[in-house]
Amino acid sequence: MSNPYGKVHALIRQRRGGGWLVLLPLIAAAVATPQARPVLLAFLDAGLLPAGVEAITFRVGALVAAAMALHTYTDLIRGSDRPVLDPHPVLAGPLMSAVALRTARERAYLPVMGAILLSPLAFAGPEGPWVWAGACGVVLGAWLCALGVGFAVHLGAVWSALSPSVSGLLEALRGANPRMQAALIYSPGAALAIVGIAVYLASAGLAGAMAGWMPGLAFLAIPPAVGVAGLIVARKLAERYYVRTTTILSEIDAEWAGQDEAEEAGRVYLDWLAQGRPELLRALRQGWRTRRLWALGAWGLGAVAVFAGWSGAETAIADVLVVSGGGALLVAALPTQLAAGDPAWLDTALNVNPTRVLVARLVAAVLYAQGAIIPPVAALFIRQDLSSALTALGTLEAATLAGAALAALSARALRARGAWLYGPAATLLWAFILGGAQ
Repeated sequence: MSNPYGKVHALIRQRRGGGWLVLLPLIAAAVATPQARPVLLAFLDAGLLPAGVEAITFRVGALVAAAMALHTYTDLIRGSDRPVLDPHPVLAGPLMSAVALRTARERAYLPVMGAILLSPLAFAGPEGPWVWAGACGVVLGAWLCALGVGFAVHLGAVWSALSPSVSGLLEALRGANPRMQAALIYSPGAALAIVGIAVYLASAGLAGAMAGWMPGLAFLAIPPAVGVAGLIVARKLAERYYVRTTTILSEIDAEWAGQDEAEEAGRVYLDWLAQGRPELLRALRQGWRTRRLWALGAWGLGAVAVFAGWSGAETAIADVLVVSGGGALLVAALPTQLAAGDPAWLDTALNVNPTRVLVARLVAAVLYAQGAIIPPVAALFIRQDLSSALTALGTLEAATLAGAALAALSARALRARGAWLYGPAATLLWAFILGGAQ
């Protein structure tokens, strides 16, 4: 039986147009590679090839996996297809497969960007070409693993939200959130943890092969195998839980809507900074209700960056700028996501000043990004000195402000397509930061 949803998504692509936009991040990665090389691949000049390749492939793979964890959640749980298809009977399994194929196609540029950024490895001596090929294998495996595991874990979160046996754990973890929402909030983090283990094994296997232990090359197959297994599990889970996801989302939205205004405001992340600023409160509420994972993800990225700041090495500042800077610029894309969720006529209907909305989205993005900045800067202050911490803080805050401004302007000009303009610009900005770290 043919999959009818493939035709649906083909029509969606025709309506969206702009397929050439996928070239922009690839061009940006190619331009950024020479600037980023002194920091990302400094081990090439120090003669630490196996250890350096293990570290950089794991980091790039983890970054790709983090992006895919957010994309798989958005496409499967909060995708634009759901409101259209929900009123109609659907074949959940084929639909999930179609969504997975669309996600894979639309995010295929991520491993290609990683391969471009790692391309200087191909010129690292006689063994350079196969080392680069192995590094590309790790990154590609991370992408495929995150795709499959993401869909499986997100649908598994729907099961846990409905399961009485897990309700006690969700009550303990939910905080101020509805219990069912807690399962969905933490699913990208769980997916990233699973993928991270698989990618670490692959990167360690590649390093072992470079050191002479050739069976380590077999470890490169771990992430793809886990990803394929995840897709198989997700296909089975979709039959029971894809449609039921809509029920959970409706109950979550109804619970939020049933709260009075005072309680509702008290549950919004950082809303105390928006007193007397209705546009900022709107941006924070929209972000917290529809893009809460961005706030949580920022703190997760900041926790990872702590290891770079705590190392005590001479390169600690540069390492923090690599990890924390990339994470902060990723979160600074928030305005493009907020704009994508608003109809074009909304600001006019609400009679609000578009410039104030733009500034509010910019400020909200900067506030969200602090989770990726504060922890590693604090680690630098404790392990090194105030000067190092202030240097990193100033650089990161300036880059985040510039990135948020770019995202807000892109969102205002292109709305849902603003991310395609912001992504390449943020890549170049990140490379500029790394170049300045030398």
